[in-house]
Amino acid sequence: MKKITVIIAEHNEGSQLDETLDSLYSTSDTSLYDVIVVSDGSEIMPTITGHAKHIHHKARLGVGASFDIGAKMAETPYLITMGSDIRFRDNGYMERMIEHLDNEDKSFICTTNLAINKDKMDVNRDDLMKRYGARLCMFLTRADLPKKSVIMGRLKDEIQRDNYRNILEAKWIPPQDEDIYDIPCILGAFYGVRKSWYDYIKGFQGHRFWGTLEPFISLKSWFAGGKCQIAKDIETAHIFKAKSTHYTRPSDLVYNKLMAAIILFSKDDLTKTFINFLGTNTHVDVAKDLIGLHAKDIERYAREFGEIQEHGVYWFKEKFPFKDYDLL
Repeated sequence: MKKITVIIAEHNEGSQLDETLDSLYSTSDTSLYDVIVVSDGSEIMPTITGHAKHIHHKARLGVGASFDIGAKMAETPYLITMGSDIRFRDNGYMERMIEHLDNEDKSFICTTNLAINKDKMDVNRDDLMKRYGARLCMFLTRADLPKKSVIMGRLKDEIQRDNYRNILEAKWIPPQDEDIYDIPCILGAFYGVRKSWYDYIKGFQGHRFWGTLEPFISLKSWFAGGKCQIAKDIETAHIFKAKSTHYTRPSDLVYNKLMAAIILFSKDDLTKTFINFLGTNTHVDVAKDLIGLHAKDIERYAREFGEIQEHGVYWFKEKFPFKDYDLL
């Protein structure tokens, strides 16, 4: 019996996805896993080589919804959710991910991320930048940004306001010595998890389009009594592109942050604190209107998650300290 299902969400990736599948098949034992590709509103259809199952929904639902669709179809005890622009080294990564999941029943596991781009596409190069999971910026201010990023948002006094990225942002962290260890947030676009845990926390339920995916699922896992980890001994490469194929409106990115705040922070009565920190602008206003349209569903998601929630923001801050700027 196969132990793991690889779920790939894609939008208009075309041949890029075909190359990802070729890299996957050529560097791993295909008898170990199934593959499900979910095309999220794609107009450019991939070829889908090999033995992958292909699902195509015409309307864009988002990467989270695409992963949820794939997870429902999966018939294996373990899942890998991954992006459509990943490359692999032939180093036994699938076997090691299965070994880690054999030992962890309530964990999302990410891998060492190798950064490749159009100038460095050889995944076996020794000089590739390596990244090791992420911390969470609950509240993002000017001090948390590299200098080149400060101009991306309209800044008021010392706090970055009126910017759709100023709460729940994942930032890379340096490595530790162990092969596998706890981290605040997964990052890198290749994640392993037991299907039973994914189903228990209801996956990415409520997530819209793209953005805030990793902070949302990471906090769901931690708050429900599980964890997030990095398997530093597994290396997977992610293609970093100057322009993404899946454009998402800023209002939809804000929507995900608002939705996450309602679902994750209601129990601590901090939802308004996070929402207010977003400030007020056109993107926030549109996102709030969308939240209103889906209010009943989101309230139900929050209530259902509250029934399994064991921890909250204050507990998380004790485990992984973060700057709260006297707001909590």
